[in-house]
Amino acid sequence: MNTLTHSIRNLMSQLSRESIGLICCCIAAAAFLIFPETAISLVAGVTGYAIHEFGLAFIIIPSLFVILSLAIALSPWGKIKLGKGAKPEFGFVSWTAMLFAAGMGSGLIFWGVAEPIAHYAHPPAFVSVDNIGKDSALALTYFHWGLHAWSLYAISGLVMAWFAFNKSRPMTISASFTDKPESSRYQVFDLLAVVAVIFGVAGTLANTIALVESGVEQSIGSDIGGLSFRLGLLMAITLAFTLSSTMGLDKGIKRMSLFNLLLVVVMLVAVLALVDPLSIASTVVTSTLTYLQLLPSVSFSIDMDSRQWSEGWSIIYFVWWIAWAPFVGPFIARISRGRTIRQYLLCTILIPTMTSIVWFSTFGGSVFEMSILPDVVQATNTDFTLGLFTFFDNLAFGKILTYSAILLLITFVITSADSAIYVTSMMTGSQAVKSKLMWSLVLVAITAALVLKNNIDLNKQIAIFGALPFTLILLAQAGIMVKELIKHKS
Repeated sequence: MNTLTHSIRNLMSQLSRESIGLICCCIAAAAFLIFPETAISLVAGVTGYAIHEFGLAFIIIPSLFVILSLAIALSPWGKIKLGKGAKPEFGFVSWTAMLFAAGMGSGLIFWGVAEPIAHYAHPPAFVSVDNIGKDSALALTYFHWGLHAWSLYAISGLVMAWFAFNKSRPMTISASFTDKPESSRYQVFDLLAVVAVIFGVAGTLANTIALVESGVEQSIGSDIGGLSFRLGLLMAITLAFTLSSTMGLDKGIKRMSLFNLLLVVVMLVAVLALVDPLSIASTVVTSTLTYLQLLPSVSFSIDMDSRQWSEGWSIIYFVWWIAWAPFVGPFIARISRGRTIRQYLLCTILIPTMTSIVWFSTFGGSVFEMSILPDVVQATNTDFTLGLFTFFDNLAFGKILTYSAILLLITFVITSADSAIYVTSMMTGSQAVKSKLMWSLVLVAITAALVLKNNIDLNKQIAIFGALPFTLILLAQAGIMVKELIKHKS
């Protein structure tokens, strides 16, 4: 009897890492492909309920993570190195490029123009119509893409790096809770993380494909085939990130991330040169000050008159970042060995935040200084994907910028999907090529269902589905990290 019980436990232990996660995700993928309407409606209903009932919690949690991140970074704990005596595996530029590309690269392209314009056209009630302008619209955008988002990533990654490099445990979510991560009781946390990663990246991939389709149609002035184009593009992207994932971290993700960074800098400099650089510099300063002034009033409460706006923007964004935390966190942890906690936290939070501010000021901010503002507002109201390309159409070399943006969208999402497959394989304990191929198929199956539906707002809801249970795990990890640091000091 004891032998039978032991055999069952061994079987469950083996299944709980890779097989159970794969089975659950395959069931979900099959449901999305066979019953796309029912599956998507069910998931959207669950996320909609959670957002409405627990919205304030999803505002407060990232705000607390901002405070916690800065407190740890500026404390004596900041001097502790991730990995005793270890030297950084990657150079500073490569490291920065990889963490930024994995975190939210394609999103900046997608929302660079659309989001500030959307907030300007439809501001929340706590910003009066008379006072809404460029700085306020940009500040609301920074609230979603700045300190709060990257603090979630940073803390998630710090916990993973600490236990992997300083406690010699596997780089899994369960390893944060026990020094015996093979225990099946905690491996459910790894499963929830895998679900969050797959759904989060699938929603982002579907949105990117929609934007690419819009850009190509806008540039050539005709329909390009709709569904057939989207599915063909999905297959091409899938082939690219699957091949890249089999090449490993140093050859695949690192090289693609450096290419992304180079193209981002070139595009940013090009747009700066085509508009007014001095005006953009002024916008960066004034909008940042407005952002800092806005933070205290929006970080711990929801204006009742702006409830609908908060649920449609702030809460969905913060839950989305939580959904990406089990993917981005382990990834930036993996590439951050040898760095001090202070350098890790400050660079992970501040560099992407400042880059996002410059990006939104250059793209969205420029529109406010041009006569095309009403046209871009109208285009964005019609379809979020049209804002960026309407802006490019009114610049010199607009076609080149459009094609560059399309290329950057594709390469960014390839990097994100590649990183997701890498992290999912790492979480489930198998880096074999076969495992990476299976996870790629699961990811593409869920994305295909979303591409068939082709609804941007719905894609956002699907992307946050996996974050709902993972929020509690992330809070527990933060508490464990503080406890560990206190013990280390003593």
